[in-house]
Amino acid sequence: MFSLDHPEILSHLGQLIYGFQPVQFSDGRFSLIIKAGKEFILTARINNGFKIYLVPDIDVPGQSLGFMTAFFDDHDEPLVLFTPLYAGDDMLRDLVGALGQDSFDLFFFDEHDRELMGTRSHVREVARFRTAIAETRFPTLDVDDLAATYEAMGGWFGLRTAEDDDGAFVVELGERLYADDMVVIDARGDAYDFQGSDGLVMMTSLERDEPGAFQERDIVSLLRRAFPGEAIFLNPMREDSGTELTDVLVVTDEVVLVVQAKDSPNTEASLRRSIDRKRAVIRSHIDKGAKQLRGALTHILERDSLVLRTPDGPRTVDVADRAIVGLVVVREMFDDDYKACSVPVLAVAGACEQPCVLLDYAALHLVALRLSSPARLINGLYQMFAMAMEHGEFPKPRFSGAPQQEEGAPTS
Repeated sequence: MFSLDHPEILSHLGQLIYGFQPVQFSDGRFSLIIKAGKEFILTARINNGFKIYLVPDIDVPGQSLGFMTAFFDDHDEPLVLFTPLYAGDDMLRDLVGALGQDSFDLFFFDEHDRELMGTRSHVREVARFRTAIAETRFPTLDVDDLAATYEAMGGWFGLRTAEDDDGAFVVELGERLYADDMVVIDARGDAYDFQGSDGLVMMTSLERDEPGAFQERDIVSLLRRAFPGEAIFLNPMREDSGTELTDVLVVTDEVVLVVQAKDSPNTEASLRRSIDRKRAVIRSHIDKGAKQLRGALTHILERDSLVLRTPDGPRTVDVADRAIVGLVVVREMFDDDYKACSVPVLAVAGACEQPCVLLDYAALHLVALRLSSPARLINGLYQMFAMAMEHGEFPKPRFSGAPQQEEGAPTS
């Protein structure tokens, strides 16, 4: 496994969001890492491949904006990664160097930098790929143009034609470098140094028939980027009723963060659902999560302290004189469905008179990576809530500044 042979890569990957990471070795050859969500990785495994689109700049003939990498769980609306590319940039040189090889080792890592699949891969028409890259130009990096570049790439992809699909470059996954059905066991301290872990190590796998427990611990891992372990409670149980208060609770001297999480199985059957069915499931999850959040907030707002059931007996947690924030986390949301999805969570905010935020898992990953302190993360949630109150829907988080998705290849 790449992460065992080259553990030094993990600190580097930890600073990335999503996308490609080429790695060059001393003999000149490249391997390639893709950091993506579990749904992307399982889709690649099921399809034994994915497609890379060279996105044209419609305003500048002969120029391209970068790659859109598509993982086809749905034939019309696949999962996608954006990779803007720029002239003279190390990322362009190294990514083309990796993909332009006759074959290369390809490794998939998730948001927690866990290695979940490794294959010997190749671009099906690699000669055509090399020619296409040689014949196109790329723009010069201008940080102020990043948002417009992402918008242009997404707009082109949404209007792509059958000819564009036929012209995309297919990356085929071949020989597996290790078994697909492995289980990752994380026994490092960060994997269980929080309230409610019971000292159990963290286990994960790519396929998940019962997603709840996996997702809740993954959310704890994301929140650990900003909060100390002793402030985080997994599945806190009320002492008075023996029922779960919420999925994840964070209590600091300044704030109480109440998290309700909803996920779907990560299986082929789940991924192959129609888009309409996925939308319906997401909305149902948000409705249920919002109702549970309202119940948890109501309980907390009526008290100065919470009495939680623990293996060592009842534990009192002071929540008086703290700001209270609600958060619902779901697997994904479609860009054109944010307004409808926002309604139940905004209703809870109105009923409880407390800020409440709706995020999908990828957005929480991004927010926790870029706002990695208690004050910054909570302030970020406040800003998103304020925007939702103004516009009637929660925003999709975006951050200005130099892109962190991909960098030039580290050497090994």
